[in-house]
Amino acid sequence: MHMTSQHEPKASPKVQLIMLACLVPLIVVTIAGLFVLWPSGPDKELPGGGPTTNTAEGTTDTKVTVTAVDASDCESGKTDPMVRADCTKYIVEADGQEGSLYVTPDAVKAGVDVGDRIKALDFTQSPDRAEMGTDYVFIDFDRNVPMLALAIIYAIVVLLVAGLRGLRALIGLGFAGAVLFVFMLPAMLDGKPPVLVAMVSASLIMVIALYLAHGISTRTSTALFGTVLGIIITGILGAWMTSWANLGIAYSEDGYLLVDTTDLGMTDMIVCAILITGLGVLNDVTITQASAVWELAAAAPEMKPGQLFSRAMRIGRDHIASTVYTITFAYVGSALMTLIIVSAHDQPLFDTFTLGDMSVEVVSILVCSIGLVIAIPLTTGLGVLVVRSGLRPPRRPVASAASPVPAVSGGETTERATAEAAGAADGHPEPAREVPGSPAGSKDPVGPAGERPPMTRREARERDRNR
Repeated sequence: MHMTSQHEPKASPKVQLIMLACLVPLIVVTIAGLFVLWPSGPDKELPGGGPTTNTAEGTTDTKVTVTAVDASDCESGKTDPMVRADCTKYIVEADGQEGSLYVTPDAVKAGVDVGDRIKALDFTQSPDRAEMGTDYVFIDFDRNVPMLALAIIYAIVVLLVAGLRGLRALIGLGFAGAVLFVFMLPAMLDGKPPVLVAMVSASLIMVIALYLAHGISTRTSTALFGTVLGIIITGILGAWMTSWANLGIAYSEDGYLLVDTTDLGMTDMIVCAILITGLGVLNDVTITQASAVWELAAAAPEMKPGQLFSRAMRIGRDHIASTVYTITFAYVGSALMTLIIVSAHDQPLFDTFTLGDMSVEVVSILVCSIGLVIAIPLTTGLGVLVVRSGLRPPRRPVASAASPVPAVSGGETTERATAEAAGAADGHPEPAREVPGSPAGSKDPVGPAGERPPMTRREARERDRNR
């Protein structure tokens, strides 16, 4: 008899108590850290404003629609975006009023056509309007509608494939976003220790997201503990590596802005980035390994702990290979433009990957990969201990002994009794035989289970006389 997934193996009461004793302090410490590290001051504004603001007096950001594009003043054959940005006239409409729009050269090269929705700076009420020579200045395309549509399609696909569990996962994703933007980022800007903030945020996200998506069970708790161990390993290794490799230099414009205007250090921000990068991947591998252990244990409850660990790790090794590729290719895709520029320079490849932002990304990839590789056997081993604690292999049916033959008066031979019992056990009882001294045609009756009624005294005497 094999257990099915409908009867999920459960940990023993003792192990459940131990897991609860570990889980409660983790939740208490996380909540305490949330209160202690919560940003106390108002939201901090960085100098220079955001990407859609301008320091010029009287300017605001707005949305406009392109109604006309006139390139008649441009010389034919001229394709230089810088030139075409000056000679092309764009007419836009905003709140029922028409005005002129200046489009930056990169946007001209991308193509701005009639009907496009544009995010722009509004200079119509600014004293600098005459100096600018235009009513609006291009900021970016308005992508609200296509991106919202894509998000809706994504949610629909998840719901259709994963059902209620997919819905719970989407809610968990929304909660994770709230933790990042309501707590983690403001707390870092408020001067709280960035690494501690990231650790508390990661723990809070994992506790809520895992139990929300996968339910409250010892399987989910096992994945949670594996994830927490992976986060701790990743954080320690990331902090050590960023210090050893001297990665505390700001190489980007955003890095310069944060270092110059806040108390944040680049080393701390890099460690936080490594933790958040590895969070999703760790969650993926730990829940997969926990599920693999439980399903294997349900399918073969008689399997020994070593065999269960070995078979689950076969799945884990495949997952390690595919996940390492995922992390690497995700970075290659996001940094494709930087890699193209790097490949155009005539310098050794090793030197390229150890300079500037490239070295930060390489360290992030390697640290996250080490953390997830270690988390897989840890989660698998923990899962085997938990699931085996409450699993008892089913008893195998023992072949039933032959039905005992009742004692026969007069000392019937053991050989005959054994033969009759064996025949009955095989499903072929010995046929009735004639009894010496009995009337002609009289048979020795045999019961349906190979038993026959006791001999009468007369039958016993006749049998003894014939011997």
